[in-house]
Amino acid sequence: MINCLKNLKIRVKLYILLGVALLGMFIIGGVSFYLMGEMNEMTSDISTSWLPSIDIARDLSATLSNIRLNELGFLTAISDDVEESSLQYLQSEKEDMNTLLAAYEELIDEEERDFYNNSMNLWIQYNEADEEMMALAKAGRTDEARAILEGECVDLYNSLYSTFNDIITYNTEGSDEAAEESSYLYRTATNLMGTVIIAIIFVGVIFSFVIIRLIKTPISEIENAAIKMAEGDLDVEISYTAKDELGVLAAQVRRLIHKLQAIIDDENKFLAKMAEGDFTVDSICEEEYTGGFHPLLVSFRGIAEKLNDTMLQISQSSSRVASEAQQVSNGAQALAQGATEQASSVQELAATINEISNKVNQNADNAQQANETACSVSTKMNVSNEKMQQMMQAMGDISNCSSEIGKIIKTIEDIAFQTNILALNAAVEAARAGTAGKGFAVVADEVRSLAGKSAEASQNTAALIENSLKAVENGTQIADETAKSLLQAVNDVNEMTGIIGQISEASSNQAYSISQIMMGIDQISSVVQTNSATAEESAAASEELSSQSQLMKSLIGRFKLKSSPSKRR
Repeated sequence: MINCLKNLKIRVKLYILLGVALLGMFIIGGVSFYLMGEMNEMTSDISTSWLPSIDIARDLSATLSNIRLNELGFLTAISDDVEESSLQYLQSEKEDMNTLLAAYEELIDEEERDFYNNSMNLWIQYNEADEEMMALAKAGRTDEARAILEGECVDLYNSLYSTFNDIITYNTEGSDEAAEESSYLYRTATNLMGTVIIAIIFVGVIFSFVIIRLIKTPISEIENAAIKMAEGDLDVEISYTAKDELGVLAAQVRRLIHKLQAIIDDENKFLAKMAEGDFTVDSICEEEYTGGFHPLLVSFRGIAEKLNDTMLQISQSSSRVASEAQQVSNGAQALAQGATEQASSVQELAATINEISNKVNQNADNAQQANETACSVSTKMNVSNEKMQQMMQAMGDISNCSSEIGKIIKTIEDIAFQTNILALNAAVEAARAGTAGKGFAVVADEVRSLAGKSAEASQNTAALIENSLKAVENGTQIADETAKSLLQAVNDVNEMTGIIGQISEASSNQAYSISQIMMGIDQISSVVQTNSATAEESAAASEELSSQSQLMKSLIGRFKLKSSPSKRR
């Protein structure tokens, strides 16, 4: 049973526990309802059958006694009113008797039917005897009526009363038996409910203990495993196996532990191989790297591939360095030999340059003397040029003055022309004025005459000035041509002086440059000697570099590399 519970889902286990509790409550409720129903039925029987029968029987006895008293009162009535009153009470009591007997009939069962039948028979007989007695009393036969009352009626009364007491006794005993049975049912119900409650509690505790243990045990085991895993201890075992949720959880935790162990072992082997120089290593459990673990595999592969590519490039570079070092060594040897030959050639070049330097220095001295002579001639030509420029300036001043005089004459001509026009206008106005304007017309004629004379004088003066201007312009042109010729001669002398100066300066520069060349050749000779020594040292260094590159290549050869970079990711 425990194995069956163990493989059930947790919710089913809880449902079973809840079902046990509900079943117990249902059993308790069912038993309680049944026993309460029985007790209620007995109580109802007592209250609706036994006790009412007892009450009716007692009422029947009391009514029978009242009938007896009213009969006696009727026989012993001292007046008609008393007699009539007794008769009415008697009839009322008889009706009550019939009503009570009818009510009793509704309450009886088969066992009580004999009591009812006996009571009805006796009551009928008693009623008949009573009717006979009443009839005799009404007929005045009082003694006969009293005889029936004290004889037959007494016997029937006693029989009815006894029957009513038997009914009371029977119902009292039945009521007592029902009460006793109800008490017995109460005790039985109490004991049964107590037993059921204890049994249900016992079963519930057992089921609760079993189910709690079935839930707590795997949870504790998984919890301990999780704590050890959090501390880095993967050497844990989870023994719980079942088909419920905790069994599935335990299986998944075991799977996680196995996956972590496999991945960690794989990574340890991965790193160990890389530490030994083997970069061709790869995972042996690639299928374990799922989900979030896959980037870890990609990263380790990336590290291995990067290191493999780096080492491969270093290996290839070391091979190229060894080859290039050999070439550098050969070149250094050739450079050393060439440097020696260059030193010999530089010495011969230095002797030739020294002879050229002597010739250039002599040419520089001759150019310096020619430059000094040309400078003296250039100075004298510049003085003549300055005098000619002064004369040209004077001729220009004369020309400018003549131009100013011409402007003044032109102004006089304009004044004469305007005066003539004014005189003409004045004559016209005088003619319009008639006799009053004659004096003004005379003045206008004189003014016009004066204007004509001024114009004629200005024309004569202009002709004389024009002739002077032509003579000045002719002189100016001749002086200008002379100045231009002199200026050209000055320019030619200056140009010759500049060329001679440039020759002298160039000769000096050549001498200085040749001296610098001599110094440079000496430096080149020294550098060539140094280069020769350096080339020999470079050749030795290249040999050492070649040997070191071979050593690096042998060191790289210790690593196990892939022939080409891997493209897998």
